[in-house]
Amino acid sequence: MPNISIMSCSNFNFLFLLFLTVVAVAIEPTLVHGISKKMTHIHLYMHDKLSRPNATDIKAVTGYKPIPNITSLNFSDIFVFDDLLTEGPSPYSFLVGRGQAFYSVAAQDTPALSINMNIVLTSGDYNGSNIAVVGVDDISATVRKLSVIGGTGQFRMARGYVIWKTFSFNTTLQML
Repeated sequence: MPNISIMSCSNFNFLFLLFLTVVAVAIEPTLVHGISKKMTHIHLYMHDKLSRPNATDIKAVTGYKPIPNITSLNFSDIFVFDDLLTEGPSPYSFLVGRGQAFYSVAAQDTPALSINMNIVLTSGDYNGSNIAVVGVDDISATVRKLSVIGGTGQFRMARGYVIWKTFSFNTTLQML
């Protein structure tokens, strides 16, 4: 099984959020019952730069109602991102693709985000394949789980899950 990682460094002068993304996907089982399904596990690091210049995560719509105790989020905010996916924690490690998505702040009293994301793979064995991910990301939780609902290329008809963990968050450098 492939092992792909995506990470970031704290050498940048911006806010950076780094997610460790583990994707487990079942692809077109040969039989519904009795036969094990083909499973693929992919480990990625997603680099989410929240500040300008060169931000990869941008607020497209400002919501109207602030989330309690979180000054930077409003209920109904909408964001768009196009983040690097690398095999290691450094943004300079091998680039395996992009995480492209939009998400909204979907809860009125907690930092829960409703995410619609495509993992776009651009190198290696899965070059040209995509994985479609949807779910709720409660950013206050240590571990979040989202659903794989499909894909293209080698991930056609995929289903499975994503385990999402924040690897590092640097407010000085403004990187996650």
